[in-house]
Amino acid sequence: MTSCSLSIRIERWPLAAPFQITGYLIDTAKVVIVTIADAHHEGVGEAAGVFYLGETPESIVAQIESVRPSIERGITRAQLLALLPSGGARNAVDAALWALESKREALPVWHIAQLPPPRPLLTTMTIGVDTPQAMASKARSLGQARALKIKLDGSVRDASRLLSIREARPDVPLSVDANQGWSRVHLDTMLPVLQQVGIDMLEQPFAIGADTCLDTLDYPIPLAADESFQDVQDLPSVARRYDIVNIKLDKCGGLTRALELASSARAAGLSVMVGCMPGTSLAIAPAFLLGQLCDRIDLDGPLFLAKDRPVGAHYTDGLLLCPDAAWGSAVDNAVLP
Repeated sequence: MTSCSLSIRIERWPLAAPFQITGYLIDTAKVVIVTIADAHHEGVGEAAGVFYLGETPESIVAQIESVRPSIERGITRAQLLALLPSGGARNAVDAALWALESKREALPVWHIAQLPPPRPLLTTMTIGVDTPQAMASKARSLGQARALKIKLDGSVRDASRLLSIREARPDVPLSVDANQGWSRVHLDTMLPVLQQVGIDMLEQPFAIGADTCLDTLDYPIPLAADESFQDVQDLPSVARRYDIVNIKLDKCGGLTRALELASSARAAGLSVMVGCMPGTSLAIAPAFLLGQLCDRIDLDGPLFLAKDRPVGAHYTDGLLLCPDAAWGSAVDNAVLP
């Protein structure tokens, strides 16, 4: 195993406008950048971590520093799975290892992962919690979107928010993401509205651990698990309660685990979705490769930034395409701001 050098830094990328979800107002993407280099090549990875589980850039850096000697002695992606738990630290290191391997082998990551050449993917575009009028205006402004995901917070305004958005955009599929913010009573109250506007997915209505009622609930709209699905240990309970799993690299700890999870989720009878935390195209690029295996794509994170990286994802007519040069190409490329 070739010895390597490890460098870690924290970056902050302001959003163009604050973004509201249940319980959180996000105005900056705070990410950790990991670079792993040998004598000839380097690989770079980005992670934001899982903020609702208490991960911060500082805690991610500390976690990686705690295993620095093992990483610098040289480590495989398989060994990394045993070295670090799921979460942002493992995601950042895993992405750097994929990129380093790509350059060593002179092959793009998608080829090493035995995926077909990446194709453009239809991605949802997300509307944060706001007034019904502001959310409808945002829906109209996202003219290129071919699918919208609506953030709702469990308040009495949720129904009018949905109705206003559907009036503004009668032409696109709509899904709803409650980010753990609903009660069972609110769910029952909202059902007629969800059906009226034709919602095609309801994501994470209940808090982690409060979704046991779904064991016996026969719900007419497909349900997706996000916060309730972190890694492989959650599959048995999720398969009983949900129809769809949202795999995020920051949750499961990188593309290596995510590829395994996508296969395991399908074997459990679940549909597969790929999502993202706030971040730049450097983080979206590996998730884009996972998206080649997924039924639903929610990778619009860089669209919220005031500025993305020089080489970034392309969003055209609702489709996402990440060029190899954004991450995972067979040649060294700059990812600095």
